[in-house]
Amino acid sequence: MRLRPSAFGAILVILAGCATGKFRYDRLDESDGVELRDLEELLTDSDAPISSDLNLQQVDYDFAAEKDEYQLGKNDVLNIFVLNHPELSSQRINLGEISGTTIRKDGKVHMPIIGVLQAEGMTLTEFEHALQERAATYIIDPHVAVEILEYASQKFYVLGEVPKPGSFAVDGDTTLLEGLGLAGGVPGTADLEGATVIRNGKLLPINLADILRRGDVSRNVFMRDGDVIHVPDNVARRVHVLGEVQTPLSVPIERDAISLAEALATAGGPTPAKARREIAVIRGGFAKPVVYVIDLEKALLYDHEIKLRSGDRIVVAPTGLATSARYMEQILPFLRGVQAAGIATQGASTVATQVSATSQ
Repeated sequence: MRLRPSAFGAILVILAGCATGKFRYDRLDESDGVELRDLEELLTDSDAPISSDLNLQQVDYDFAAEKDEYQLGKNDVLNIFVLNHPELSSQRINLGEISGTTIRKDGKVHMPIIGVLQAEGMTLTEFEHALQERAATYIIDPHVAVEILEYASQKFYVLGEVPKPGSFAVDGDTTLLEGLGLAGGVPGTADLEGATVIRNGKLLPINLADILRRGDVSRNVFMRDGDVIHVPDNVARRVHVLGEVQTPLSVPIERDAISLAEALATAGGPTPAKARREIAVIRGGFAKPVVYVIDLEKALLYDHEIKLRSGDRIVVAPTGLATSARYMEQILPFLRGVQAAGIATQGASTVATQVSATSQ
């Protein structure tokens, strides 16, 4: 996570050549290892989904097609009842106590008289119809009823900053919110904006903050086998305010959001004598960061539309050689990667470890 030597050298040359008393980010170009953007692009990017700490591809998903449907699987335990035919029904141990019929490892149920019947991959209704058709070859007008006694074939996982992380049974009608409830809910230390829902190795376009804080339940999906809900903590969520401000510092992001004005105010605001009106928001890794070059006053007019992200570096441009040197003094540690930038890899590793542990 280091700036390329060519980019780092280019920045030093630009700063050393600021004899005019001006510092211009737009003197950088693609060859310097940066991607330059403006205020309009920053506003557009603020509407885009925040990329996850996990290195996964976000997929398009038809939320309107969601339905509470459960498909039977291995190890599920069924209560099979055929009216007036106890020999075809699940065994009763005592009065009112049912032992149940287990779907075996081959995905089938093995029943007396009827024999072997496929169950895995069917809905309960589909299995009932198949069982009724098979039973009709042995008895006249069979009346069949099947219910699930134990959901044992499928699990979903809730991990991270929740009181009771672990694996939970998929039953076809447990929603994302209900899954979080099973894990004890979401504490105030959770990072809802950074939370992820992973299905089949793909990242679903779901923002927990939209659901829990802004009431958008349109993406409150039903849990499926293998789903992973990962809720990180908000300890490492910070933006960094540098350059010509009263107190350069790292500002924690509280309640999942912070505006440009809030971040600058926390740092005491720009220094009145030396600061220019030009600022930069540096986003992304140090190999090829994205630099948004914006006018401070204009940016503040759109402050409510700008969404800063964890790890963003806000730099108030200095003027003159002395302040340029001071700027480099402040930003060099960040260019060298001292910023907490290993979160993404660590996050992915943590999820993988937790899934492995809970599935054992």
